[in-house]
Amino acid sequence: MRSTLFYIPKEFLGIPVFGFGWVLGIWAIAAGVLLVQTVRREGWTRDVFVQLGLALLVGAFIAFILPGLAEEKGLPVRGYGTMLLIAMVAGIGLTIWRGRPRGFDDDFVISLALWVFVAGIAGARSFYVVEYWERIRVVGADNRLLIAPTLLNMINLAQGGLVVYGSVIGGICAVVIYTRLKKAPLLATLDLVAPSFMLGLALGRIGCFLNGCCFGAVCELPWAVRFPPGSLAHIHQLEKGQAFLLGLKFEPQDPPRIRDVEKGSEAEARGIKVGDRILAVGDIPTPTVIQAKAALIEAAVNSSQVCLTIEGRTKPVCLVVEKIRSLPVHPTQIYSSINAFLICLFLLAFERVKRHDGQVVAMMFTLYSVTRFLLEILRDDEPWVLAGRSLGLTIAQIFCIGIFLATVGFWFYLFRTKPGLHPGPAFTQARV
Repeated sequence: MRSTLFYIPKEFLGIPVFGFGWVLGIWAIAAGVLLVQTVRREGWTRDVFVQLGLALLVGAFIAFILPGLAEEKGLPVRGYGTMLLIAMVAGIGLTIWRGRPRGFDDDFVISLALWVFVAGIAGARSFYVVEYWERIRVVGADNRLLIAPTLLNMINLAQGGLVVYGSVIGGICAVVIYTRLKKAPLLATLDLVAPSFMLGLALGRIGCFLNGCCFGAVCELPWAVRFPPGSLAHIHQLEKGQAFLLGLKFEPQDPPRIRDVEKGSEAEARGIKVGDRILAVGDIPTPTVIQAKAALIEAAVNSSQVCLTIEGRTKPVCLVVEKIRSLPVHPTQIYSSINAFLICLFLLAFERVKRHDGQVVAMMFTLYSVTRFLLEILRDDEPWVLAGRSLGLTIAQIFCIGIFLATVGFWFYLFRTKPGLHPGPAFTQARV
């Protein structure tokens, strides 16, 4: 895991790098040159205004959002975001390389990529917020939702948190709209981008590994990985009682009482016993198990020592915090990366024998829905609860079933229609 790769300094030669500084100036020049080239080539078309709008949106992000993301050392360059950028560039490159002989020119692909990228990120983040709402929302002491910090968590992409099916739905919507505007063949365009999407997913999952998200369940396999203290996997295991929290495990019911004490731990040496009730962690009262765990996790991640007030004792019991890694887990991010890369290779080979536009994207959904369903078994996500009842499947597995059934219907449609392959808009316009 390497969440932060390096830091970009806030200033260079006395001029701010972000905000109204170097990056904004470079972006303004680059966007202006591209805009002028587009106007000279196509005139003042709809694409020019779309390109201008995207340029202004990125400029506003550089000017007003990036300075707020900077830390004391500078702007952190996250491993997750870096791999996401590499995935986007690789996907666009593969699409351009495959698109030229099929009648899709570079401008068409690049404009389509911007549409798909924005819509895909929006869809992926929206699905993540819905699926992991308990992690996103921030509540106050009175258990009321705090709007401002919750909204910041919703848009904080630097820490990871994208759901693949959300990006697929958002990306497909963008492709449908864009192909209609450009009068391009929809199914041929989807076939064009399908392998690129899998390549991007393969690279993006490496970003998940660097970030520590999308981790697997506890296992004892030789290739299992252990994430550092404070990582998502570590905190998840502490919250669920899978790992000892400073040598302690709690009963599930309130008030917070000790269920187990780790053998040989400092907690055992200090005389903490099964059945002891924790009244406070430091100066924080802990009437509930959730509050006790939250206070101990905070101390375990950010402090070197924590003192517990235990019922029946006159003095607090102080424990030295040991920075212990998570329990070993399946590296499901790597599994997913390998899976997506193999699907990408298979789609590139399968395209040579396809007889109908749409078969490549149909094959992608068929393979990915099955493999993702199986990979979910190795992850540690909670089953989806609907109307107070557990469905026994994660929300991703439920989407896998839905996507698979929809794809079966799509295959039936393809087999019922006349085989045919349509060229891209560049060849179509040339014939006209």
